[in-house]
Amino acid sequence: MPAAAAHVYLLHGEEDLLIDQALAALLDRLVPAEERDLNLDVLWATEIAIPDLVTRLDTLPFFGRRRVVVVKDADAWKAPEQERLAAYLEQGAPPSALILVAQGLDRRRKLYTAIRRIGEVQEFPRMSVRQLPSWIAERARHAGRRLDPDAVDALVALVGPGLRQLSLEMEKVFAYVGDRDRIARQDVEAVVSRASESTIFMLVDAIGEQRAGQALRHLTEILREEAPPYVLFMIARQFRMLYRGSVLLARRKPFADLQDALGAPPFVVRRISEQARNFSPASFPGIFVRLQEADRAIKSTGHPRLALETLIADLCLPRRELTGTGERGGAETRV
Repeated sequence: MPAAAAHVYLLHGEEDLLIDQALAALLDRLVPAEERDLNLDVLWATEIAIPDLVTRLDTLPFFGRRRVVVVKDADAWKAPEQERLAAYLEQGAPPSALILVAQGLDRRRKLYTAIRRIGEVQEFPRMSVRQLPSWIAERARHAGRRLDPDAVDALVALVGPGLRQLSLEMEKVFAYVGDRDRIARQDVEAVVSRASESTIFMLVDAIGEQRAGQALRHLTEILREEAPPYVLFMIARQFRMLYRGSVLLARRKPFADLQDALGAPPFVVRRISEQARNFSPASFPGIFVRLQEADRAIKSTGHPRLALETLIADLCLPRRELTGTGERGGAETRV
């Protein structure tokens, strides 16, 4: 029985875990495990020139049905290199199967269009926040587990949207609960909570309630895990979300609109909605001025921790004083 014709494949997108799974399935279909020592090449685009790649693609299999060449980070090739490979592929499918893996290959270039025409493109875009709960539930189901809805929210909030990290943290939770099949929010928080992520909510709560001492203690906890520039980034990100939330709440937007605008899971959106009530829209210009000043101080004074402590103390001032600073500074506020 003749071997099936070789093909060209592109596994494309930001979800590297799904790409790895698709690559494994594709290799199982194209080349048996016992033939891979002789008939499978796995390369990186930065490590091989296009002429050398073409030579490998034109090489016939050794004692097997088909050779397969996998090239990772294919979007690292410069435009002329992509053009050369596209010109080769446009002559027809090569003797060996080619699998390209890329995160952001330009869809307007000839290489992408050539693969679409003569081969197969599998897309793996970043999952949206709304898609993650279904993926988590399915992943748990395969492991014989079930996560409560608020456990799913906490998992996304504490880990983030990356599927690979979510999968790793879920494995930790499964090991933590042992034989128990139902997983509650407390289980997730006990295993995957990071001080830098969970404490930021407590820090902003303390600022909103003008509890400077408590806010500074939370800052100390975060600095145990994170460098000062990243801590400032987290604080600024939180206040940008609070500003968007306060504007949308003032417009009486429904919860779903808040979730879309903030790009966050329900657990985070609920916290943002609660915290936003501690800040009037008029206070945000002053807050953003303080954040800009802290950024300059961290970069220029050589005392980043002191700059952050001063920022926290300033943010815990009565809102009226911050608003006055914001009017002088003219901070830009954008939803």
